[in-house]
Amino acid sequence: MIGYKTKRKNRIIVVLLAILFGGASLTNLGTLYAPLDPAITVLRFTMIGIALMLFAIISGSELLNIPTKPFPLTFLWNAYSLVFILSGFANNDLTILRDGFWFMIAVPVIFFNALPKLMKKSANILITLGLLLGVSPYIICSWALQPVWQSDSRIYSGIFPNANQLGFTAAAMSSSLFVLAIGCLFSKKNSFQLLLVNISLVACLMTIMLANARTSLITFFIMSLLLLWQLFQSTRNIVMAVIAAFAIGMAIVSIGAQNPWLFERIGDIQEKDALSGRNDIWAKTLIDMKLLGNGEKYFESNFDLGAHNTIVHIMGVNGIIAAMLMVSFALVSFYYAAIYFRKHWREDRYAIAPLVFMTCFWTLSMGEGMFGSLGNAMTLAYMLSVGVIMADLNPSDNKMTAIILFDRKMVNK
Repeated sequence: MIGYKTKRKNRIIVVLLAILFGGASLTNLGTLYAPLDPAITVLRFTMIGIALMLFAIISGSELLNIPTKPFPLTFLWNAYSLVFILSGFANNDLTILRDGFWFMIAVPVIFFNALPKLMKKSANILITLGLLLGVSPYIICSWALQPVWQSDSRIYSGIFPNANQLGFTAAAMSSSLFVLAIGCLFSKKNSFQLLLVNISLVACLMTIMLANARTSLITFFIMSLLLLWQLFQSTRNIVMAVIAAFAIGMAIVSIGAQNPWLFERIGDIQEKDALSGRNDIWAKTLIDMKLLGNGEKYFESNFDLGAHNTIVHIMGVNGIIAAMLMVSFALVSFYYAAIYFRKHWREDRYAIAPLVFMTCFWTLSMGEGMFGSLGNAMTLAYMLSVGVIMADLNPSDNKMTAIILFDRKMVNK
């Protein structure tokens, strides 16, 4: 009976996570030039609100706690939140103040503490499945409702107003698929599941290429390096990969033979300037940077565009101090994600999830503004990944050095 209740609770959590991730990603359906319909905005906050409210009911007393370990992560986050609030006061910006208090109070309570502890040891697979179910409808609807062969543009955008939004949605979906693929490699079963996951990854890659989303393409290949790293840990995994690659290759050849137009579209990608004007925005932001930033409307007022980079956005809006703290937080979170994986890969085949999600989030951040009070699905997955590390890892108990961090032949002491 206990097992049944646990499984039922986990199913509920996955559904709520899917609603949370899917609702947050509705913001991708709008741009500065084509704002979201007010009804969609209401739907977005309704979905997020319902999911968080139900999570609060399920979590109970866990909402009363704020994480304090590991100290470097909590210190940097609290310092960033404080500077964020000071930036709001300095610029007389109520939006920044609102988001600053959300970062300081709500994010640690909900994403760093309550939800990871609610999911317990199943957190990584639940977040992975929730992310997959939350963002995959956007990709499926793009292919079903806006078929590539009916697109008038040389760059495919699906149901999104901007092809880059389709690209990083596909990248977010592929991050969950990479975690599932690595989990399959650790398992002695699920060869058919691995095949399905790999076929889905190929579909995501084709979507990114059709969208000509270069940052998403870079992100995809960097995540694939994590998969390859795990792949070559055993001969069995290599054999499975060869079989899967052969099957996928045959499927691609078959698709290409029946639908040559699809590969013609991939090959007929519109050429763009290397940075698409981003370098001008970044250079001007460096010139205008202040200790506490220029306010929420800085990029809209000066460029009529976003920053197209998470750290540059923080620098322009909240200032150089906040940007430096966020860079430090990113680096430290990667360090603890690596230690977390090294510590738990034997008992949790999905322990690499925080490292994959962080890689996806920060690589996408090179060319897109990914950080916000809620952001999109990848923003929330990143916050939850940090929470998983905070809830589970006590760095003082871990004596490993960076040299042996990724050597599986070493035994934890």
